[in-house]
Amino acid sequence: MAVHPLHAVLAGKRFRVEHAWDAGALPSAHLASLSVIDVAAGTGAAHIGLPHDLYMVTAYCDEQLDCRAANDDGPLRVMVSALRTRPVAFGTRGEGQMAVALLSPLGLLRAFGCPLQDLENTRLSLRELVSAAAEAALHGALRDAASASERSAVLGGWLEGRIAEHRRLGFAAERVAAAAMSLLRGDATPIDELARRHATSRRQLERDFHHWLGVTPGAYARLVRFQRAAGAVADGVPLAHVAADHGFADQAHMTRTFREIADITPREVRRRAAGTDGLRSALANRTVMLADVGAGTAGDRLAA
Repeated sequence: MAVHPLHAVLAGKRFRVEHAWDAGALPSAHLASLSVIDVAAGTGAAHIGLPHDLYMVTAYCDEQLDCRAANDDGPLRVMVSALRTRPVAFGTRGEGQMAVALLSPLGLLRAFGCPLQDLENTRLSLRELVSAAAEAALHGALRDAASASERSAVLGGWLEGRIAEHRRLGFAAERVAAAAMSLLRGDATPIDELARRHATSRRQLERDFHHWLGVTPGAYARLVRFQRAAGAVADGVPLAHVAADHGFADQAHMTRTFREIADITPREVRRRAAGTDGLRSALANRTVMLADVGAGTAGDRLAA
């Protein structure tokens, strides 16, 4: 049911995956991964999160662990990360456990049913999507759980309960979820055809997509391709093979795309992701974190 503990070191920040569910044990249409990770960053460490195509629910289970994105207003205890369409800097201080779930677009909409227009690259406090009392109850249960496996079960059970409550969305949201899941599976159908398949116009699908998920269908398809290619690059797959396997015209085309989306080359991704394969595995290889060689804004704000 759970994988063995895995380790990663990233620019002075140590991760130990204490509990992670096998993908086959999860409701795969909604959850891509569910894990509990020990983090130790001492007096401060920084990393960069590359763009990714899923939504993340993160809970810091110990008060002494403080991790912030560059645009966070302050410390967050339980949060929902919208789609990341550009690199985001994170600074971490202290140590403790965090519980992490990666949600598909379908899982996100059925768990929360809230539009995320203009919220890409932001982390929302959970209380912006549910009541403050519900957030406090979840955080309290995670904080008080006796083990990593119990914390994993608490977060998983809470999300499954939310998803069960929101099985039926409005017609537009259901259409967006279905189209997004098709793109997430790597469907290369042109957007015009995707719209026809869902009995709407391209313009309406783009409006609905942007309203509910924060990006257009074309931008989401590009994000899916980038994330899968970045994961393969970080895993050490030869660059020419990655380009061919993920629909790029050639390796040069892939390099240009990486620079446009993440301001980094594939070779630099490989170098700076070294040693994080265990952590990527626990997150279903659906997010790539890099050492922040510049120790940027998020780390500076933690130290202030």
